[in-house]
Amino acid sequence: MAKSISKKIQKHLSKGLTDHFEPDAFFVLGVSGGPDSMALLYLFHLLKQEALVVHVNYGKRSKQSDKDQELVEQMAFQWDFECCSIRLNPKEAEGENFQNWARKQRYQFFRDLKRYSGAEAIVTAHHQDDQVETILQKLFRGSGPSAWQGMKEWDGELFRPLLSFNKEDILAFCESKAVPYRTDESNKNSDFARNFIRNEFARNMDDLLPGWKKNILNLPEQGKLFEASISKITDQVTKKNSINLKKYAQLPEILKPAVLKYLLDQFGLEGSYSKGQLEELTELEFLQPGKSMEVGTLVFTRERDEIHLQKNKIAEHFSQRISEEHAQGGYNLNGITLKKTNKRPEKAALRLDASKLSWPLTIRNWSTGDALQPLGMDGHQKISDHLTNRKIPSHFKEKALVLCGSDGTIYAILYPVPATNRERGAISELAKCESTSTSFLTINFS
Repeated sequence: MAKSISKKIQKHLSKGLTDHFEPDAFFVLGVSGGPDSMALLYLFHLLKQEALVVHVNYGKRSKQSDKDQELVEQMAFQWDFECCSIRLNPKEAEGENFQNWARKQRYQFFRDLKRYSGAEAIVTAHHQDDQVETILQKLFRGSGPSAWQGMKEWDGELFRPLLSFNKEDILAFCESKAVPYRTDESNKNSDFARNFIRNEFARNMDDLLPGWKKNILNLPEQGKLFEASISKITDQVTKKNSINLKKYAQLPEILKPAVLKYLLDQFGLEGSYSKGQLEELTELEFLQPGKSMEVGTLVFTRERDEIHLQKNKIAEHFSQRISEEHAQGGYNLNGITLKKTNKRPEKAALRLDASKLSWPLTIRNWSTGDALQPLGMDGHQKISDHLTNRKIPSHFKEKALVLCGSDGTIYAILYPVPATNRERGAISELAKCESTSTSFLTINFS
């Protein structure tokens, strides 16, 4: 079995390189010293593929971290690769999620070295088990079918040639080729979400529902099928930048929001609109001729039996995506500072429970139809009504911002000027901090 899997992996990598890159392509290859990345390094050696080997030493495990670095450097030299090792100070991650901080640092180095060396791609050793964990995390965070597609083998920046193989396959390859590697004992720590899925959840699922991973790995195809189906349906009710109202009205009600969401995403508004806006947009088929509805910079105008879609070039629409990694180090945006921390903040204009948020976040202008569930309330309140109640001057209202999750849920309103009670914003009941909260997102204004 070891020999057959060895040939299969080597053949798969060779095909991936041929399919996606020129024969003389140069790569940045991330190598930690573990079995996955060491197997990938040896495969590149077998195929005589040129690459800059990059190792990041976080210094988290003292002498063990140094031994990881020594192995990578030694084998890179032995297999004729240039190697760049980067040493970081783990104290810089104090008060932050270490894994998120480490990932942010690692990929920043990879991208910088890719630009500097003129490499075609960053190569990582993500494998099938990593894919399962990625899809599970998206499911647990409530992502829709289009997000189930998980990681791609080649996404235009990252090349992940081992995605079709599981950990067992890679270990068998290392054994058959006598590839040396190191074991990181910190991966047994289940305090982090990915480690918990790997160490606790997956093991129990293997006992309770054998074959569950295969079912999870079928979800990307379901995600592709869903997206292709919605694309086909959208094509049937649209022509160029217009919606045929008669055909659109004949769609089942459950499909209409999906079609509208697909159109918004195609116009580049993905992640910049809320659930409330999408729900309100479903009323567009009842617009009177000449009337319009807006979502961000996109205007829907009724013209006889069609809804015409057009970008509003006059509107100054602001939308900024904020990843969890960005928030870890503190993110400043025009005098607004967002920071994710594990320490309970003593002073902050606004503070939210970071574990309740669906990352990445988006901070943007509010739009008609946006609504928030205010603190202590069961129902929702329109942003326009909320700003009126807080006596925000009319000429300032349009400058208010909202903080949204990746699913469109609005977690906070940020006022452009202090309200009558001197507050600079309001948070949603869905994101409030509890006495048991351990992870926080603070928002301050300068």
